[in-house]
Amino acid sequence: MELRPWTLPNLLTFARLVALPFLIIAIVEGERMQAFAIFFAMAVSDFVDGYLARHFGMASPLGALLDPIADKLLLVSTFIVFALKSTPTNIHIPLWLVLMTVGRDVLIVAAALVMALGLGIKSFPPTFLGKANTFAEISTVVAILMNNVDRMPAWVADVCFPVTALLTVASGVHYVFRASAAIARVSHVQPVAEHDGGGDDRPGPPAT
Repeated sequence: MELRPWTLPNLLTFARLVALPFLIIAIVEGERMQAFAIFFAMAVSDFVDGYLARHFGMASPLGALLDPIADKLLLVSTFIVFALKSTPTNIHIPLWLVLMTVGRDVLIVAAALVMALGLGIKSFPPTFLGKANTFAEISTVVAILMNNVDRMPAWVADVCFPVTALLTVASGVHYVFRASAAIARVSHVQPVAEHDGGGDDRPGPPAT
């Protein structure tokens, strides 16, 4: 399979990965406007690389792998940093919400690895609930960043916290049910295939 690493969408994804440490440093050092500007640039690049991949035939296997990794690293990193009491921010993300979101991600990654390596299930597209959960997490980070530059009231972030928690639980439970159903389908097909290829089970003539 050709990974096609040097496409424009992939270069934009690489740029987001490079920019992530600078975003975290800006947040930790209290450079609020700088942090907002970096995050805004990363969000624009994410939109642009997705648009190019979908509408200009620039999609690639490497991009399909790297893009969600970059998004998840962004969310996990910012959630953890904004949960630290030492971070100079107007609003802190509750620790329980960070544990919920990170725990869900770890569960999904572990289940996906087991399904891919153990059962050969490699196609598991995101659901509406999963996309909604990602949007809620991004909205939480945006609300905090904008509040830090006096562009959004604090109550928006306060609303994002329970909404994100609800979608985290709902999408996690939904993922478990989907994974269980996929495993059950594969487990049902494999014994049938083995039986069909095993020859006739009736006893043969006695040995002479």
